[in-house]
Amino acid sequence: MKFANLYDPLTTLVAMVVVSLITSAVDAHTGRRFVVEVVGGQLRVQGENTGASDGAPAIRDYPNSIHDHWVNVTPAPGSLLGPFASAFLPDFEVPIDASFTLLKDHELSLHLTRASQWADPPAMPTAGVVPTLTPLDAGQVIRIESTGGVVDTTGLGSLVLSPSVPPGGILDIPVNYQVGGHPSNTIHLLEFTLSATPTNPSVEDVIADSDPIYIMLAPDGPDKLTREHYASLYLEEYLATVGRPVPEPATIIALLLLTPWAVGRRPAR
Repeated sequence: MKFANLYDPLTTLVAMVVVSLITSAVDAHTGRRFVVEVVGGQLRVQGENTGASDGAPAIRDYPNSIHDHWVNVTPAPGSLLGPFASAFLPDFEVPIDASFTLLKDHELSLHLTRASQWADPPAMPTAGVVPTLTPLDAGQVIRIESTGGVVDTTGLGSLVLSPSVPPGGILDIPVNYQVGGHPSNTIHLLEFTLSATPTNPSVEDVIADSDPIYIMLAPDGPDKLTREHYASLYLEEYLATVGRPVPEPATIIALLLLTPWAVGRRPAR
């Protein structure tokens, strides 16, 4: 297993945990996940929750959007690591029907295109609330790791979820998300697209990239209000059914400065 750009102790520590999970797991993680599908010639991911009910349908009524929660970690004294938060869900699954008939022998890649946050959301948003999404706080970096590499919210980039999808499907593609500190009162939003490219260059590339995929990571905490659970469910459905809200002009400028190359451009594979 190779992880690119493991340049600090936190990333190295979490990468070791990811490798351990990959090499020892025989079943998919229980909880929130994305099931990769091809619908009308276009990739999409269907959010599902295989764990305890979270108040929303186990199979979401909408595609391409789901949340999970950070788990706060306080390293042992002397470890040289500061507090951080980590999440191993949502991860990805490629079911046998999609892989055998459509995605077999395709490289499956996840492209990080943008990151933002919903700070101080209402505890229980009501219909009509428009989420206020702003850039991440200065100096805050979220890293995303899988067997296909590491990307972060400063450089964006791509992860290879599978170099060549096998005909039998993939039960579990582990992904780890990590951030410094213990987030609170904020829902972090990561935006991706998914692409599938034939490994044989003579095969025509006919599967369209996905629409934006939204992953929300909400705080850890002792109860659903502290964990911004209801706001996360609201944001899930809002993004999937209404779309990303248009930021105020000042926020647009900040986002353009943060990710100038990502606007209107498909990430390199």
